[in-house]
Amino acid sequence: RTHTHSLTQCPFAMRFGLRLWGSFASFREQLLPGPNARAADVEMTVSGESNDVAGRSSLVPKVNIVSARAQEFAASALILFALVVPTVVMAVVVIDEWITRPEQRGWLVLGFGFYIITALRSLWATLIRLCQRMLYIRVEVSRYVSTTLFEALTDFLAKEAEMQGLTCSWDQEALQEHDKLTGKIKVKLRFWSSRARSMWIRLRVPKVMHGANPELQDVHMEDMDLQVEFIPGDDIVCGRDSRVERREVLVLSVRSNPARALLDKEMLVRWMEYAHVHFMKPVQDVVNVYSLQESSSDWVPEWKFERVKPCKNASATGQGFYLERHALHKILADAKLWSQSALRVYMITGPPGVGKSEFTIWIAGQLGVPVYRLCLSSPRLTDDRLAQLFSQSAISFNSILVQVDEFQETLQRWLAGHDNRGPGVSAGGFCELLQGSTAMSQGVVILTGTSEIAADCVRKKLPAVFRRIHCTAELSWMNQSDIGQYFRQFLFGFMPYCSAEDWDSWQRAFLNVESWSGSRPVSIDMLQQYLMHQIRECSCLGYGRFITDDSKFTFRVNDEHVKEVISKMCDAQDAKIFLDGYAPVMAIQQETLLLEST
Repeated sequence: RTHTHSLTQCPFAMRFGLRLWGSFASFREQLLPGPNARAADVEMTVSGESNDVAGRSSLVPKVNIVSARAQEFAASALILFALVVPTVVMAVVVIDEWITRPEQRGWLVLGFGFYIITALRSLWATLIRLCQRMLYIRVEVSRYVSTTLFEALTDFLAKEAEMQGLTCSWDQEALQEHDKLTGKIKVKLRFWSSRARSMWIRLRVPKVMHGANPELQDVHMEDMDLQVEFIPGDDIVCGRDSRVERREVLVLSVRSNPARALLDKEMLVRWMEYAHVHFMKPVQDVVNVYSLQESSSDWVPEWKFERVKPCKNASATGQGFYLERHALHKILADAKLWSQSALRVYMITGPPGVGKSEFTIWIAGQLGVPVYRLCLSSPRLTDDRLAQLFSQSAISFNSILVQVDEFQETLQRWLAGHDNRGPGVSAGGFCELLQGSTAMSQGVVILTGTSEIAADCVRKKLPAVFRRIHCTAELSWMNQSDIGQYFRQFLFGFMPYCSAEDWDSWQRAFLNVESWSGSRPVSIDMLQQYLMHQIRECSCLGYGRFITDDSKFTFRVNDEHVKEVISKMCDAQDAKIFLDGYAPVMAIQQETLLLEST
């Protein structure tokens, strides 16, 4: 009470000075975090682990971070003082001269106006930069440094802006790209164009809080006001193909203070990780196919997006129908169990046209991973380049499916003794990719080829390669059940109004034809080509009509011509003529040639 009474009796200047010093100390505490701050920076620590080693703290080097905020605060104070005092003095002098000496007004404007304004603008710009360094967290995302993250953030912001009705922007860029759902090339308006753009957004990022019970989690939302500045940069010409690219940069700025700077950076990281995961999430019912492309014969090939393949399924009709084979169920089960935690290698053999490549696209859709097509016999591909192409920096996805088609050609080259001196990847380099220090940590590798690649003589010659194959399957010719099921599902889309009893009778009639009754081997491609050929003939005979829907033609059989169409499908003479003209599959001769070369 005595201390309070003495303060009330002190002069006004002393009380004002104490309050000013208390405000300055509080502001300094906010600018400069104290020594008891325990927060860990998001880019310096992983999972909250410490750099100290238990029992050896005296032997571990320690680092004390020296903050430069005190110098920046002092520089800002000096610049502010240097701005305020001359500005006030100049304003008083100019106003006084302007009032007392009207005849000198023109000279004042001409003599001092330009220099005064230039100096003040320079000082104010310096002050603003210092304030931004002290009060704002600034994050740059460059398209050259991190292409995938840049595309993820810009795509996320563009979609959010479009959902809020900002698609009518007067500054957009038109381009053509493949639609992820249909695979067709469409014209789209890009939200980001060749001009700079700045926008404010409010982030709401969920944060999971763990309580005393680990099984109970509390999720709450955190808000953050963020300024997004898009800098398109200059157009530059890259590569020998003279492609034009733009040095685009995305700048994220958020106002913060030392008390919550680490929390703001952690929140930014969570949002960017969410945008990246959302951007890389595969689109349902389609599979993206990538292949090696080279812009010049002297350059290393790179993975480039090639096309979108629709996923087939057993409930679809027409071209979208997929015939599930019992021989491949083991591979599908193994891939679902282990491909997310380890690299799995499968080999599928069989004659041409039985559905090996089609199974690769189907299983990629089941696993939700993209397909990377690879040819090991390419003369541009070596062991070192193969390891480089499958490194973590070359692939943008956590898990992929690698398709090695026509594997028998690579085996023939290895067995012929051209492993080290011929073009393409050697057996040792391929084994190093499958199980070595540079092997992928997860994913699927599928080797497809004709039946001779699984011969015992080949396994004995290349034991290291076959030891790394985890599961094999052989696709043979279609049996009676497969032919009947494929016939029914493929044609159902052209006659969807027919009853199940009618389809059962038509299926039995089709299987009674000599060509489909098991007298000769039949592949999926044979049957599919025959059915497409007969549907085309029925269309030319006027047995149906075309329905146009969104520039897509759909054929429907007329009700009065259903019997004629079924009769055309079950025509034994047409089936015999077509199969006799189909390209023969000489699997036995291929196997003989391989054994002779061995």
